Order: sequence, then structure tokens, then C-alpha cells
Amino acid sequence: MEISLVGIRVLDLTHAQAGPYGSMILGDLGAEVIKVEPPQGDVTRQFPFYGHKGESYYYLTFNRGKKGLILDLKNDQGKEVFYDLVKIADVVFDNFSPGVMEKLGIDWDTLRKINPQIISCSITGFGSSGPYRERRSYDLIAQAISGAMSVTGEPGRPPVRCGISIADMAAGMYAALGILAAYIERQRTGVGQKIEISLLDGMMALLSYLASYYLFSGHIPGPQGSGHPSLMPYGAFQTKNGYIAIAEGWPRIARVLGIEQYVDDPRFATRADRLNRREELHTILQEAFLKEETEAWVELLNVEGIAAAPVNSLDKALSDPQVLHQEMVVDIEHSLGGKIKLVGNPIKLSGTPSQTRKSFTSPPTLGQHTEQILSELLGYTYEKIESLKVEKVI
Repeated sequence: MEISLVGIRVLDLTHAQAGPYGSMILGDLGAEVIKVEPPQGDVTRQFPFYGHKGESYYYLTFNRGKKGLILDLKNDQGKEVFYDLVKIADVVFDNFSPGVMEKLGIDWDTLRKINPQIISCSITGFGSSGPYRERRSYDLIAQAISGAMSVTGEPGRPPVRCGISIADMAAGMYAALGILAAYIERQRTGVGQKIEISLLDGMMALLSYLASYYLFSGHIPGPQGSGHPSLMPYGAFQTKNGYIAIAEGWPRIARVLGIEQYVDDPRFATRADRLNRREELHTILQEAFLKEETEAWVELLNVEGIAAAPVNSLDKALSDPQVLHQEMVVDIEHSLGGKIKLVGNPIKLSGTPSQTRKSFTSPPTLGQHTEQILSELLGYTYEKIESLKVEKVI
């Protein structure tokens, strides 16, 4: 049985994290992703400290299942090779700064003349226009300017970046979604289109209800900690040996914790009451949670149908039985020998189960498939390929 996106060919010019994560999603779902790199390769190939046979684990994380092609796009012959690939491709995907694609002569207006069906997707920090168009951006910058850092962390403490690169990851996911939407539209119209994704736009969208609450009330939210502005009890509590996270369940949680005296307490009668007396209730719950270990509380609360979980460190999370059951840790045979472990594909489709288990191939070494792509996809002769080597195009 074929994987879902078999037949879709993506020319992946992306580097670092946001773009490679988005193209990897497409590859996990079956698209043929050709990673087009300059002679020096993706910058993340050089990231310390962890690696496999000289390949950086940062690079490995975001590039499985792709084919590797070295191509100098600053060279006119390299550009011609790329144009030939565009003729047989569905998508060109980049995360260059605004204006770079135009300087290279591979912007959408140029490419659609070569292939009117081409879909071009660009991820930038702030978009291709506007007052911040020329500014450089990273995940941290997007988290900061969007206001996300102002609501992350504990009250009274400095602003904190989310521990994962959420702006980059969100941009990659939005890009993959946009590409699929454009592809479906192309099936109806026969014409491609340009997609723009920015890290800032993605972070603004992720503010979701916090942004809505402010737009309606004018109240500026502060750091949320592990709590929730509309739910209580909700958050992380210290136990005898660690921390536990719980989500609502009042008044059942009071009975499990042995504090039944608060079930009929008028201070906590309604959700609004509990929110208005959040600190009082939090103190009462925290005192109770300190009496037992995390594992005991998790078992007792789940038996009563109350959402509860340990606050795991990564070693525990990556060995959790549910995580392993869902194949969210996968072993991949690397082309240089040995196996690498990576996080799996979260998208499970009933008709194409092989995408989560056996179809992953290792991230390509630099230029691993260059000759194969040029000969098999473009039909270039041995002599032409050797000539491109001599000219350092490939």
C-alpha cells in the first residue's frame, strides 16, 4: 500500500529548523523530498555536540527520508539544473530571507513561467513586506516580539523562552498545511500558487484564547506558569518525590486527596469562585499533594477519571510505555552504518500504516543522491554530470 503523498515531488531549499521540519512532515507522509544544498551544506550539519559518524544530530533530527543534492545556485549552470528540476516538481520550498530567491533568480514569478503548476512556499521571520521585512529573526525573536515570552514562566520571574523551538516548529507545520492546501487547489485549477509563512504570524496565531481575552477585555495577561486563566484546579504541584500535573476534576479531586471538607466550601463552589480564589485553593492542594509520591497520586486520580500525569524528564518521557506503543521513538538504519534513534511521526492514517514504521530512510549525507537525481530524474548523461563536477556546479 502506497503512502499518502506518493507522487508529490518537493525541491527543498530550506535549512536550519523551521523549513526542514515542514519538509520532513511531507516526506514522512510519502512525498519525494529532494534536499538541495549549497556546496558547504546545511549549516546545522556543523552543530555540536552530538552526532552519528560525523553527522550532527541536530541535522539528523529534521532531515530523515530526504534525498540529498548539492547544487550551486549562484552558478548559471546550477540555475539551469534547478530549472530542469522545477519542470518535473510540484513544490519549491525555502526559508531564505526576503529577496534572496529573487537574487538567485528562482522566485515564484520566475519559476511559474517554467512550470505554471509549481507551488512555491517561503518561510520568513516577519513576511515579505512590512516594516520588519529586512530584520533577521530566530525562534527566540519570534517568541519575544509575539508576546509569547511575556506569558511563559512563573509570575514575578523574568520572561522565558519556551523550552522547545515552538515558533520554528509551528512555521514548519503551517507551511506543510499550506502546501497541501495549495496542492488540492491545484488539482481543481491546474495552477500553482505562492505561499508565505512567517514565524511571527505563526506565533500570533498560537496565542489563541489569550489574545482573544485581551482583545475583548483589555486586560494584559502575565506569566501563566503551569496554570490556566479559565480552569482551576489546573497546573503542576510538588509531591514527595517530584511533580504532578492535573487538569480540573473538582470536587472529585478533593475526595481523592482526602480534603473532603472543602467540597462544600462556598469559597470554591463554582468555577468562577475557584478562579477568584486561585491562590487559596492552590495552597490547599499543594499541601495535600506533598503527602504522597507522584506515582501514587497519578494512579489514584486516573482511577477516578481525573486527568493527571507525572511531570516527566525527557529520559522518562522517551521510555514511557504509551510513547513507545505509539511508535514515537523510531530506529533508522543510517546509510553510513549503524542505527540512529529519532522521534517518530505523530500523524497516524489508517490506510497507510507503513509511514510510521518501516518507510523511514536516514537523512542524506551531503550530496548523497546528486548523481542519481541528475541521471534518473533528469536523464543527464555521464559526460554532462562529469562536466558539472568539473565546473563545481555539483
